[in-house]
Amino acid sequence: MRAAYIAVALLTLVAGATLGRASGSESDPTGTSALRAPRSIPGDAFARPDSRAPAARLAQVGRSTAPETLTTGDPSIAPFKWAGMVEYHDAKDAAGISHPLCTGQFITANVVLTAAHCLNDPDDGITDPKMMSFWLQYQNGQATKIFKVSCGLTNPQWAVPDQATWKKMSDDDQNAVLAKIFPHDFAMLLVDGGSSPTGYIPVALDWKGKYSYAERIGYPENILGGRIVQKVGGIVFFADSIPLRDNALPNEVVQWGPVTDATQGMSGGAWVANQDTTRKTYNPILIAVTSYSPVNKYNAPVFPGGTFAAYLKAEEYNPLLQRVQNGCQEPSSAGPLGASQPK
Repeated sequence: MRAAYIAVALLTLVAGATLGRASGSESDPTGTSALRAPRSIPGDAFARPDSRAPAARLAQVGRSTAPETLTTGDPSIAPFKWAGMVEYHDAKDAAGISHPLCTGQFITANVVLTAAHCLNDPDDGITDPKMMSFWLQYQNGQATKIFKVSCGLTNPQWAVPDQATWKKMSDDDQNAVLAKIFPHDFAMLLVDGGSSPTGYIPVALDWKGKYSYAERIGYPENILGGRIVQKVGGIVFFADSIPLRDNALPNEVVQWGPVTDATQGMSGGAWVANQDTTRKTYNPILIAVTSYSPVNKYNAPVFPGGTFAAYLKAEEYNPLLQRVQNGCQEPSSAGPLGASQPK
């Protein structure tokens, strides 16, 4: 049934499409640059100028088809039980309460999957993983267990220029870089303190053609202040299947649904698939992690309800997992493509 709805939605979006490029500038609507999930990036260079009305129609289609739109999660059950808040030690409010830098989830007994820009952001630079913690089953300032991060690496294809070079680049050149790297926006963290007490979520690699619906989970700052885990449903398709922008790549996926404010704080959170609409069976599997939502130069969403993510391919995912499980030691230096190396 969902396939038919998706077809209608895609035809609606394609109608009257005109591709175009324009420069834009990024700003953080919350005023807290550490809370960046999904990351809001300049979207004008990524989309046709008339995208907002068709996008709204697609969101309306999603509103009529999704079995659920927004759900406050119970951290004790799947898929929330594997998830948590990725915290940078300085990211606390005036009351000393931690807020999410990003969302993450266990994919092995001691490895957490999150977004690459949580470790190496083009605008903010490299975040030292040793200054990060993973709050498993974070909920309202508490966690089942807090793990220290011993090391972390980004996908090597997350090729972010050094800060000096980045700041000298024009908006168009920065947008060109972002278009190339965001289809590879994932990273892994090795944690200390033993194994995950709740297990870990299975991961689907090279799954194209198998899933057309998923639920994003994470801690959106605009919903209950990012203190309660949420689940947001929507249809899933590949960015190059419709003319969202003139340089869409086949290894970038889109989730689209009616909820438009599940943004800051969701980066790195799992897209969970493999369920039926009757809810009689549920074997959750991770198919992607939240990356970004485009905005225009006025910081308005280009595709309201649309969120992008990297397509997880075995050729990128498995070597990174092996390196992280080996203490982020191989190869000997991640250079500017990763975060810091263990000492």
